[in-house]
Amino acid sequence: MGQSVSQKIIARATGREYVEPGEYVIATPDFTVCQEISWPARKAIMERAGVNKIANPEKVAFVIDHTTSAGMGTNYYKAHKEMKEFALANGAHFYGAGSGLRHLVMTENAFARPGGLIFSDEPNIASVGVLGALNIAISSEVVVTQVSDSNWMMVPRPVRIKLHGKLPRGVTTRDLAQTLIRDFSQTDTLSQSCIEYCGPAIADLGLDARQTLLACTYHAGADTALMPVDEKAMAYVQERAPDGQYEVFEADADAEYAFETSYDLSVLSPMVTAPPELHNVSVVEDFSDQRIDQAAMGTCANGRLEDLRIAAEILKGRKIAPHVTFYITPGSREVYANAAREGLLEIFMQAGATVLAPGCTTCWGYEGYMDAGEVQISTHQMNYHGRNGSRDSLSFLSSPHVVAASAITGFISDPRPMLA
Repeated sequence: MGQSVSQKIIARATGREYVEPGEYVIATPDFTVCQEISWPARKAIMERAGVNKIANPEKVAFVIDHTTSAGMGTNYYKAHKEMKEFALANGAHFYGAGSGLRHLVMTENAFARPGGLIFSDEPNIASVGVLGALNIAISSEVVVTQVSDSNWMMVPRPVRIKLHGKLPRGVTTRDLAQTLIRDFSQTDTLSQSCIEYCGPAIADLGLDARQTLLACTYHAGADTALMPVDEKAMAYVQERAPDGQYEVFEADADAEYAFETSYDLSVLSPMVTAPPELHNVSVVEDFSDQRIDQAAMGTCANGRLEDLRIAAEILKGRKIAPHVTFYITPGSREVYANAAREGLLEIFMQAGATVLAPGCTTCWGYEGYMDAGEVQISTHQMNYHGRNGSRDSLSFLSSPHVVAASAITGFISDPRPMLA
């Protein structure tokens, strides 16, 4: 029986020729990555176990990405200090406040490579699948992987989604992601699976757009996801990892998939997710009367350079509505620098937006906190009550196009007229 790409990656990490979906195996990852929010609790686990050493520090990265600064009134400065001291004492990779999201730290620094297995503390890091690396989220068990260089895992069920057609003007892979979440998040169709995207439409998508789709996959019910390693992906890999230490896997012709479906990108529209559930997805026209107080763009879904270019295209020569606060967060220092080089930051400032330090920032409510009765539209990953401040505030989710257009009008708006 043939194997999917995810099976082949896991088989290599276990030293075996074949692994079965649903099977529990012991795997040795190529990299482990974690962030600072839960680090104190995980460090306490290690202390109780009498362990203070990392088995292979060159394969571990610690990233301060949620709390880009340790502000007054918080205890996060302690997490910053403890994580930094532990990482440096062990000789592990450390990326301090303002470095950006782990997702981009992994791809930009060649930690994520084709055929690699990555253990992380977050399923949205499936975005590393853009380079053919498989992310497996294991939460607190990143501690086990750090001290033993291996851990148990379940081989996910392979699922295949074929993409064809071309995205219309003003529509992005974020709209596809929200469509998938609408279609599958209330079912178990994608449960305990790895989605392997394929199809002719992928060739037209940039790497940033592909990462958006991968980063949102978890919210549709899947554990992780992969993209094919085509010429675009290989060009990026070869630039970052000239040593050639990676392996590109392709699915066998007789590989079996637990579920298969396809989507025509040409028929998609700008979508909006209404609070407080992620499956509350509908076309943007259904929300045109909704006034907003705040807009926010960034996160592991839409904090890359392509996303900032989209916002700049909408904002250029326009002003944000007087009653709206618009936060824009680049995903990494590299994204921030490239945006500055292209003049995007100047466009944001002239329009009246506020650019924050690279990281998670507004997505989980560390910045951009809302008061009761306030309404936000954002490219965030979650929209439950209280996610971004008061439980009596409202958070709508959408694409960079819609968020930028809404910041200008002060109401949730269809971006296509502004792009005409």
